[in-house]
Amino acid sequence: MIRLLKFGLFSLTCLFLFGCAHPIKMTPDLALIRTDGVSRIDKKVGYHISEASKALEVTGPGGGGDKVRYFPYRDFEAGFYMALNEVFTGVTRITDPKDSAALKKDSLNLLITPEIETMSSSPSLLTWPPTQFAVNLTCRIMDVNGTVVETIRITGDGRAEFEEFKGNFSLSATRASNDALKRLITALSESKLLRQ
Repeated sequence: MIRLLKFGLFSLTCLFLFGCAHPIKMTPDLALIRTDGVSRIDKKVGYHISEASKALEVTGPGGGGDKVRYFPYRDFEAGFYMALNEVFTGVTRITDPKDSAALKKDSLNLLITPEIETMSSSPSLLTWPPTQFAVNLTCRIMDVNGTVVETIRITGDGRAEFEEFKGNFSLSATRASNDALKRLITALSESKLLRQ
């Protein structure tokens, strides 16, 4: 019994000293992704996010020595789809990007593969939610033959102060995702290569 009690105290001490990983989401606010005045590109595109990417859980720093954990690709996908829909006349999720016959059968013009890197931080010593969050998004855009025609890189930033959280501890991550997707829409719609 004493041995069990010592182990419990040791575990609590470790949690206090080294923090823990709190779950958050970087899911964008879909209502804020819609844009007005963007001239859509008359092309059908497919996008591919692998199952392995969607299962990827990332752990990063929060505040107070704690960490946060989230699933970047899984959280981001719905917003990514909506952003592509704002720019192109047709968007389809692709399960196998190497199946060129299927790509041609769906009359796709382009295939887009996103890569996501994130950063989080907070100067707070007392609270764990991150007050600063960044989403680095790289989109490789290929034709149906697998030739890269454009690579777009953007960074979305999100900040939130403790007073703003009000139970939404993911606020800085959500804002970073929103910012990244708005910048993506602008970058895609302004690409002269994609309009050719």
